[in-house]
Amino acid sequence: MTTRVDSWIWAIRLTKTRSAAGAACRGGHVRVNGVTAKPAQPVSVGDEVRVRLHGHERIVEVTKLISKRVSAPIAAECFIDNSPPPPPREVLASQPRRDRGAGRPTKRERRELDRLRMHGGLLIGMLAMVALVLTGCGGDADDPAAPKTPEAPANAGAGPFFGACGGLSTEEVSSITKFAGLTNTVNNASVCEWDSSNDRTGPVASFNWYRGSPIGRERATEQLSRETTKDIDIDGHKGFIASDVGICEIGIAFGADFFEWSVSAGTQALTGEQPPPTDQICDATREMSRLSIERSS
Repeated sequence: MTTRVDSWIWAIRLTKTRSAAGAACRGGHVRVNGVTAKPAQPVSVGDEVRVRLHGHERIVEVTKLISKRVSAPIAAECFIDNSPPPPPREVLASQPRRDRGAGRPTKRERRELDRLRMHGGLLIGMLAMVALVLTGCGGDADDPAAPKTPEAPANAGAGPFFGACGGLSTEEVSSITKFAGLTNTVNNASVCEWDSSNDRTGPVASFNWYRGSPIGRERATEQLSRETTKDIDIDGHKGFIASDVGICEIGIAFGADFFEWSVSAGTQALTGEQPPPTDQICDATREMSRLSIERSS
């Protein structure tokens, strides 16, 4: 006997609505026995189901099959909760927060933020110059007790220029990832994306260039949503690498800027095709990151 995974996770109250359960499956946030699940994926007693929502992952083992919403006490009898403990408060505190329902910043909001940072940096620079002049006129510059003028923070756009798509062509991305049928579906000054299907269920690769956006916030977000996150160094440039089953992402910092390469195998396993190992995906992500650094100007 089996039941649909979207019905089951809704019935045991992991999601508030049936539609939210289906959306989580379509978004690749639900896995059954380590494989990304579509809404109609069947589950049986003994299966492991992982659901990632709002940056947290629930790991449960199926002990009873139900497809109708039940009360919390009855729902608790249908699974064994193997979820990890919540992340430390330090990680939660470093995670970026926006007002509920605000979503990601629009292009207009990003331009306004860049303008604000530019004006703020100009004001800090002027204050620093005034402080330097006053210090030179009123004190001994060699006095170790004299107050030091604080350095102005790096401005957005102070990092190198990466060019179109991180400096890589579609042919190179296909060759390095070994994903056949990739086409360039998004190509602008800050984002490049390659997709092998119209519904994003197949392999996907993307390059994102973030200007004036702290890499620490992105790393904290990845640490909450990916199975493994750790610091890396590529040709002397520091950043992070975050990976999960079938996906790998690398972010590299440059002053107030950073770029991120993301490679995902999609939901190949659901169609009977074994996805490539995560190590292979991460090797491809690392190589494209190295080439972007090498070809930057």
